[in-house]
Amino acid sequence: MAKLNPFWTLLVFLFATVFVFAEESTNTEHALNVEVVAQFPDNPFGLIVNGQKNGVVLTLANKDSVDATIVGVSGKVSLVGDDSKVVRNLPALRYDTRLVSKGHLELPYEFYSEFAPGELALTVYIDLLADEKPIRIVGYSGNITVTDPESSLFDAQLLFLYAILAVGASGVLYIVREAFFGGSKKKPTPKATEPTVRATHRDEKGQMVLDESWIPEHHLKTSPKQSPRAKKRTSSSRK
Repeated sequence: MAKLNPFWTLLVFLFATVFVFAEESTNTEHALNVEVVAQFPDNPFGLIVNGQKNGVVLTLANKDSVDATIVGVSGKVSLVGDDSKVVRNLPALRYDTRLVSKGHLELPYEFYSEFAPGELALTVYIDLLADEKPIRIVGYSGNITVTDPESSLFDAQLLFLYAILAVGASGVLYIVREAFFGGSKKKPTPKATEPTVRATHRDEKGQMVLDESWIPEHHLKTSPKQSPRAKKRTSSSRK
């Protein structure tokens, strides 16, 4: 059996060592031992309501010996069973939080849902930085149920809307009333009635009364005139 040249043996050993080290570095470059637990505090059963703020809390546990920095959290909504068919990308929330080795950290992430009701897939990503190398891990991956909010006449938002509409309608009615009707009409004040003074030349029955104060007394003592019937009786008695 031919013996290898010591030079070539050393060269092969060095090459194998470098290759193994490079392979291990490649495998561990983007690997970080971080455990993530996702919880929906408002929707424990993964029920997402349209038009409302839906939140998920990501609890991270750094099991690695290397510290890391949380750069941001993002997500996407895709079809169930086909992660490549993205329905919508969720907004990214930027962080600059330190996650020390053997430490724990909670990251809240909120998003609004405006999707058609049904089953969809939700994926939440966490971007980290460890040893100045970017690392992306999956914080949550699962199915969600999208529903429309239940409408109720006594809903708080609807009651607030009703109050605003009522105030606006009252203001419009007040403006219309003041513009076209001019407010309340003033009641006419009754005129003061002057007391009636009875005429001095008439009595209580309304008959004419002469003022005899200026007539001489000898004229007042004359006998009153006789009536024609009395005159006739006097003349007949004289015959």
